[in-house]
Amino acid sequence: MFKTEKIAEGVQLHSLTTTKFKTITSKAYVQTVLGEKTAMTALLPMVISRGSARFPTMQAIASHLANLYGARFGCDVAKIGERHCMEFYYEMANTTFVGNDRELLDQGMATLVELICHPRIEGNGFHPEYVEQEKVNLKNQINSLIDNKRNYALQRFYEAMFAGEPFSTYKYGTVEAVERITPEALLEHYRATRSANPIDIFVVGDFDLEAVRGKWIEGLAELRNGYQPLPCIKSGASPQQVRQVEEGGDLQQGILFLGYRTPITYSSPDYYKLLVYSGLLGGFPHSKLFINVREKASLAYYAWARLEATKGFLMLNAGIHPDNYQEAVGIILHQVEEINRGKVSVDELEATKHGLINSILTMEDNAMAVIDRGLMGVINGVRRGMNDATSAIRRVTIEDLVEQGRLMELDTIYFLRGQPLDHIARMTRSEKGANMQ
Repeated sequence: MFKTEKIAEGVQLHSLTTTKFKTITSKAYVQTVLGEKTAMTALLPMVISRGSARFPTMQAIASHLANLYGARFGCDVAKIGERHCMEFYYEMANTTFVGNDRELLDQGMATLVELICHPRIEGNGFHPEYVEQEKVNLKNQINSLIDNKRNYALQRFYEAMFAGEPFSTYKYGTVEAVERITPEALLEHYRATRSANPIDIFVVGDFDLEAVRGKWIEGLAELRNGYQPLPCIKSGASPQQVRQVEEGGDLQQGILFLGYRTPITYSSPDYYKLLVYSGLLGGFPHSKLFINVREKASLAYYAWARLEATKGFLMLNAGIHPDNYQEAVGIILHQVEEINRGKVSVDELEATKHGLINSILTMEDNAMAVIDRGLMGVINGVRRGMNDATSAIRRVTIEDLVEQGRLMELDTIYFLRGQPLDHIARMTRSEKGANMQ
């Protein structure tokens, strides 16, 4: 497990020293909330990666990283529940393999701190050329969502099920919001988040903790002022009736989503019961959706279930022929009902537990996965070790699955049906209610 310490108000350093990896992997997250400034938050890492005060161009950054034995730097934004996190990634060689060079570690950590804390500024804003170029890139990325039909359908499903909730917001924002961003407004947003928002720094590998801590304390010393905790993540209201939303798209197959609300979240003591439920329903080749919808009935190109435990909902997804919509929905709902009635064999349950435990053990061999798991714990306010997780999974019974089924409520059925894009129906929530079947 990570060792966590506060190095400034609202800033936590999470360190895991291990000789397992040949690299030292760092990730720094600046937490924000989804909302009106989502596009600004999404644009910031893109602009920051273009240059810093010391390394003003991408070429200068690349050249410096090459001199650090090919260190790597990248950034993006992550959406976890209703948290919107700027994510900065840095990977460098384990100094043990390059002569135990303490100077290399110092330079590597100083580089990451420099890139995040001291971006290139011109006057009262970010470098105007960088901002305009990255605005174009971000708008292209938003517009290209329609080209990936699964991701497009997923976002439309979120907008239908969570209309009026921050979770419905696309993590890159909207084109209209991007167009309004100025270099000055972007710098103001950067300084505000850097100064007051929660920051979590993860480091995994064989490293000198004192050296890492010192570089971050030095880099953040003059930047933090007036820390403001973010609001707690809220669960949505239970549905009064099931929404059924159907839209058209220029694709041959149809993409189906079903969303179930649940009061169980990652921080709940019963989280692993719901995780096993999700795995049994649609997490593995032996799962009920795969066997009954795809294999036996031949109604789906793919079928799976996934748990969004920070927000608190279970999502089912299948790719089906549009003519098979009613039959596929019927069989999927039947599989859920089978679990809720305890119609689960011991072999199915044990195979699911085995698969989940193997997945957790495999994560321990990937530094990025270890950090992602650590961030989930930070955002949800709960720390669980690998042994805690595997033990909780082993204890799950069929009765526990029945209990989880009673807590789940079907909220939304969304279907993206293959047809020309001219016929796409963008329903409002009131229109959806009028089209209930």
